[in-house]
Amino acid sequence: MRKDIKDQIINATIALIEENGSNTDNVTIQNICERVGIGSGLVNYHFQTKENLIAQCVQKIIGNVIGKFDTIYNALKDMTPEEKLRFMAKSTCSYLVSHENISRISILSDLNNNRLKDNTFQTVTAYFPLIRKVCPDSMSNQVVKEKTYLLTLTLQTVFLRSNSLEEEIGFDFNDEQQRANLVDKVIDSFVFKEQDRLP
Repeated sequence: MRKDIKDQIINATIALIEENGSNTDNVTIQNICERVGIGSGLVNYHFQTKENLIAQCVQKIIGNVIGKFDTIYNALKDMTPEEKLRFMAKSTCSYLVSHENISRISILSDLNNNRLKDNTFQTVTAYFPLIRKVCPDSMSNQVVKEKTYLLTLTLQTVFLRSNSLEEEIGFDFNDEQQRANLVDKVIDSFVFKEQDRLP
């Protein structure tokens, strides 16, 4: 029964986050309790704070999005592996922008808690086969994984520091063209160093 209530709280919170356009500030404990039909004591018992509850829900939401990578990638039949990689990276960055609040919570939670199987780990796991396909067969999986981490962590950092970057160097992560150009530069730097590029 206890696990069932906890799952109900998580599911209700996820629904409220999605209904509020990923704006977690608009989700209240009162809304959650009304949705589940419980008192606030049960939310506090299972999650201690609203922030803990939101963080768990965000991890689940982002994890579900990452779980769709293969389906999207496989649907891109008319693209080369490199074109697919660039498309997926640009789509990921667009998701970060359009779901800024939950994306920020997810990335910061991963940085603070550094758990195996967190969303950053899942992202690297999802991108590894894409990057493996565009790297030379002679390149070790270890080097390919390093490239995958460099790509993932760089894009996360640029997203987290987007306000500062706009003030400091005039780069606007919210501008689709500037964002696409950045993704191409990052991929060229970390995935396709000149000595690594296939003929």
